[in-house]
Amino acid sequence: MTLHVWDRADTAAGSATRRRLLWAGVLVVVAVLVVTAVVVGIRRNAHKGESLDPQNPGREGAQALASVLRDRGVDVQVVRGQQELLDAPVDAGTTVLVTGTGELSDQTAATMVEHVPGAGRLLLVAPGQFLLSALELPVNAAGDAGIPSTTTAGCTVDGLSPGDRVVPAPQTYVATGSGTVGCFAHDGSFELVAIPANGDQPEVVLLGNADLLANSQITQEDHAGVALRLLGRGDRVVWYLPTSLDISDDDTTATSEIPRALGPLVFLSVFGLLALMLWRGRRFGPLVTEPLPAVVKAIETTQSRGRLYRKARDTQRAGGVLRARTTKRLAAYLGLPTGAAPDAVARAAATATGRDPQSVTDLFTAAPPTTEAALVALANDLTDLEKEVRRA
Repeated sequence: MTLHVWDRADTAAGSATRRRLLWAGVLVVVAVLVVTAVVVGIRRNAHKGESLDPQNPGREGAQALASVLRDRGVDVQVVRGQQELLDAPVDAGTTVLVTGTGELSDQTAATMVEHVPGAGRLLLVAPGQFLLSALELPVNAAGDAGIPSTTTAGCTVDGLSPGDRVVPAPQTYVATGSGTVGCFAHDGSFELVAIPANGDQPEVVLLGNADLLANSQITQEDHAGVALRLLGRGDRVVWYLPTSLDISDDDTTATSEIPRALGPLVFLSVFGLLALMLWRGRRFGPLVTEPLPAVVKAIETTQSRGRLYRKARDTQRAGGVLRARTTKRLAAYLGLPTGAAPDAVARAAATATGRDPQSVTDLFTAAPPTTEAALVALANDLTDLEKEVRRA
């Protein structure tokens, strides 16, 4: 004989639900902390991978030059973005160095020039033809030219000596206006062009050899001396690193093809990926409570309940269960209706066995047992009565 026991939602199920929700909350908090740490780390260390960044110690960075300038008593102020440039004071003792000129647009370039008219020198590193035209400088980009092994300055510019030697780069310029001075010439063009101050425009120096400032090239030939003399002529350097985020939506002259929403989209993609991993790794959908059938042998159920009753010393409840089960079985055997009262079952059993009706009735209606001995005696009496009824 087997019993079908149904597992229903109870305190244990509630505890399991609370544990799942707790773990879900913990994982969400961990995911948020990880995303925040990644974003902060990316923002904090983003400049360490940028070319000619004064805080980049890598081969393409310019940390070595910035450190030496500071050691020589030059105040190097790094400004990132147009707003920081506008907040930086500029005077005649200031050299404004612009790296990453490809990030400038027509509007941002004009704003930059309007802010630095009082500077001692504006040094643009590897500007393209777009920027030269936007600033209306009397210089054209010559593009790639034949590259000799070394080249000498061959000119007189503040910060340069005619005998300075550098390893040349392919970016050169051709001067189209009067008064300009070209240095480091090869194939009819120059790697460095100096344009004298004119009205509201300070002296502008175009340096096509961007590698000259890099950590990996600063120790070759006269690179270190040229860089330090070009930038260290005053007591202060404003190192400007433009960013494409300064370009407004209506600036159609921008050369950068990087959309302004790239940063937020990357952040959203990383967060979405983590959310997808959390969702697919362990689903936390709504809990559904269903009765799950489990087949348990009757003897196991009886023995387990008996152990529970014995441990609880609840002899009265155990006696009531024995009487109820015996009443139900005898009623079915004697043909009485389901749910027949114990008195009616007792009278029918007394008639079938020939026992005294009152003694049989006392088995079903007397006070419940209060001791284990009384419980055992009641169980034996009910068993004997049931056997006699079945034999009758």
